[in-house]
Amino acid sequence: MSASDRSRVIVTRSEPGATRSCQALEERGFEAVNAATAVLTSQAITLDLQGVSLIAVTSPFGASCLAKATPERRVPVIAVGDVTAARLRDAGFEKVNSASGDARDLLAMIRERAPEGEVLHVRGVDQTGDLRAELSAKGIRARSEILYAAESVPTLPDTVWTALSEGAPVLIHSAKGAERFAALAQAQGHLDALLHARVIAISSAAAEPLKSLGVAKLKIAKRPDEAALFDALENRPPARA
Repeated sequence: MSASDRSRVIVTRSEPGATRSCQALEERGFEAVNAATAVLTSQAITLDLQGVSLIAVTSPFGASCLAKATPERRVPVIAVGDVTAARLRDAGFEKVNSASGDARDLLAMIRERAPEGEVLHVRGVDQTGDLRAELSAKGIRARSEILYAAESVPTLPDTVWTALSEGAPVLIHSAKGAERFAALAQAQGHLDALLHARVIAISSAAAEPLKSLGVAKLKIAKRPDEAALFDALENRPPARA
């Protein structure tokens, strides 16, 4: 299949994940257009895990940042999804469980475990939701630590907007990514093209900013993970668990 024969798809995930997603799509036969809306950078932090009985990790990048922030590998960790869990295991964490879902599934798993000590949620500076507050509301002691920041890009290249105007579908990995992509589309004069685009989101929460904006052709992945997102792009039935 030549490059001209391949279907284009726009990837709005933050870097460094956007490059990995583009590579995975290329392997599936797509022409991936990198439209990374931000660049994630880890903070120079050493975590104090005194009194912590469980660590909650809500992204693969957060898993990598956690590995840098502490040499401790014995405290149990719960990851929001399987990719994040795999990243933690690769980093040497000994007790890793996956909620295999989204933030709601993570919260439910933590409540089931009923940790006696403190739950530490490691997160990004602008991550949506407040897991600490939700756990505290359920009577579970919790705190959060910001381990990484996201620097938004000022503009996106013309190749992105050309692909959008010519009907390339848009992949949305997060609500923040959706917000950033919409803001860039508006600032660069391509909001109307976005409103008429085919958008595929990893979850309903991730799609909400574009749904609120008026994007009509929205499709939600069957599971909140990238494999299901790609399956939705290809109109494949979800893989059996």
